[in-house]
Amino acid sequence: MKLFGSAKPVTAGRAIELDFLRGIAIIAVMGFHFHAVHTNNFLLQIIEYPLKNFGREGVNLFFTLSGFLVGGLLLRQYAEKGHVNARRFIVRRIFRIWPAYYVLLAFHLLAGRHPWNTFLFQNLVHLQNYLGTSITQTWSLAVEEHFYLVLPALLLLFARWRLGVWTIVSILTAICAVVLTARCFAVAHGNLEGAFAYTQYRIDSLLVGVILSAVYWMRPAVYQRLAKRTGLLIAMVVVLCMWLAFATKNLVLDESIGYTIQALGFAALLVLVLEHSGSLRSSLVYRAIAWVGLYSYGIYLWHSLALAPGDMLIRKATALGLAPSLTWILALSAQFAFAILIGYVTTRAIEFPFLLMRNALFPEKRSSAVREEALAAEGPPSRHRQPARPAAEGAPSSTTTAEPADPRIAVLAARRRAEPGAGSEPAG
Repeated sequence: MKLFGSAKPVTAGRAIELDFLRGIAIIAVMGFHFHAVHTNNFLLQIIEYPLKNFGREGVNLFFTLSGFLVGGLLLRQYAEKGHVNARRFIVRRIFRIWPAYYVLLAFHLLAGRHPWNTFLFQNLVHLQNYLGTSITQTWSLAVEEHFYLVLPALLLLFARWRLGVWTIVSILTAICAVVLTARCFAVAHGNLEGAFAYTQYRIDSLLVGVILSAVYWMRPAVYQRLAKRTGLLIAMVVVLCMWLAFATKNLVLDESIGYTIQALGFAALLVLVLEHSGSLRSSLVYRAIAWVGLYSYGIYLWHSLALAPGDMLIRKATALGLAPSLTWILALSAQFAFAILIGYVTTRAIEFPFLLMRNALFPEKRSSAVREEALAAEGPPSRHRQPARPAAEGAPSSTTTAEPADPRIAVLAARRRAEPGAGSEPAG
């Protein structure tokens, strides 16, 4: 693949709504990490406030989105065949994540930007969220890696026990409750660092996305009823925004119940964006944010390299006597541009070629039910069309006519099959 050639072989069919959410998340994370100068400009303060005060919560959006997308890969398989191919799933995830990740580690090792003993071992074995790392943005990638092992293991057990969708949802909800309780105990005992970074305290944010994915794939009519309750969804997003604005500064509160509140709010936001974006999808701003989201993994891995140029620009602008407002604009613009550029280049040079290799060596298998969904997506819109969805063995069937599915489900199914990277790995 040419570095600046067509990316269609690995990007065709992506759902722009999901890339839009990725874009929002990575912009929030970058805004939180990037350096600026203090300014009394009221407009710039309004722009800066959400980025600096709760931009780090873009992590939690990535987690919930990742749970929905990656969970969907396995749950769709479970719903159609009654089992999951965990080995194939893990191999495909390795092709998706490891090449760019290990190139990042090799770069830092060769460049000497960090002493090797501050990151190498813990990052190589994906324990950096427990052992600490000088490549600080990678902590959340360890949480995701652990999730990629836990979820297939759970679904293998569910398949052996032949569990239906509501039993699965109940078990996952119970696990979330246990995680929340354990995290509250950790915070109560002063372990704020563990509550923030340890997998056993953060995996509920991903499991909320998995629960939504279970309903989406295995009970589409229930999902559509939820999607139509826009008042409830908007209320949940409003609560999320109020929490982000007023509660995240209280670390004890935010790192105990806050992550659960955010996961639920981000799940509601996901449904709203997915089902109610409407004409916004064609707007320039929406598509620009979605384009950034397309390269979010590469941007996330490498965005810390933009900090040094940003600091240098701030020093020179200050020495030249430039106004703080102009320095603020120049510094943040330069850092965003640098990070997006290096994310774009590394994605096209590293990630996309390995995705092509993965798709050639381990192509995604499609069942007859998936083909029927594609046919449904091409047919005339009908609120009473139900794509065939064979239930998991021993699970209640979801093909009954009592649960008509909106064709949007089939449309997204068609999009998702063509999407190269279902996960949302970058999480700050």
